[in-house]
Amino acid sequence: MRAVEYFDRVYGDNDRYWWQGEDRYATDPDLYPRSLLTQQTLRLLQGQPPGRALDLGAGEGPDAIRLALLRYQVDAVEVSRVAGAKIRRFAAEEGVSSRVNVVVADIEDYTPAGPYDIVICNGVLHYIEDKVPVISKMQAGTRVGGLNVISLWSTFTSVPEYHTSVPAFCDDENGIVVKMYSSWEKKLLYFERDKAESAHSDLPPHRHSHIKIIACRTV
Repeated sequence: MRAVEYFDRVYGDNDRYWWQGEDRYATDPDLYPRSLLTQQTLRLLQGQPPGRALDLGAGEGPDAIRLALLRYQVDAVEVSRVAGAKIRRFAAEEGVSSRVNVVVADIEDYTPAGPYDIVICNGVLHYIEDKVPVISKMQAGTRVGGLNVISLWSTFTSVPEYHTSVPAFCDDENGIVVKMYSSWEKKLLYFERDKAESAHSDLPPHRHSHIKIIACRTV
């Protein structure tokens, strides 16, 4: 099954598939004790003037809407038309429609219209076999001093069989993704190992390992 078909289905079957808690759009980093990536990203943005943001593989838009609430102008790119419609609806509910531009597109085909102050790619790269072109475009579209925020599955934990209806291409902990940021300043490099999955409930209990990176472009 292609990723777009899978996510059209799960986003259509659930009013909210991800981030079901009430504080999903909170901008206070202390409200994310279980999401190190979100917590650290918000800490790094504290005191910074808002600019332009790109959310690749935006899902239902929690990262995009959170940034819009911080007054960033956000391009939210999502392959699923169902999810794209939900981003628009949820952004309207939060009063930030004017700051969230939804683009329905495959991120492998999409060319960012940078420069951006922050580029987020959360939970997408493990569905892409050739990660180099996507990361290269992310990096090229980031201004000097801007951030790239990335999370993907690592090979430390095998993907469970019932989670393979969509092909997954996990990366080694010191694989291509980490190596492509060797010249960037790491604000966070964290290998989260064998963590119980609690973000969605449509599959039996299972575990994943993640590579989590926040990196700053210095040149």
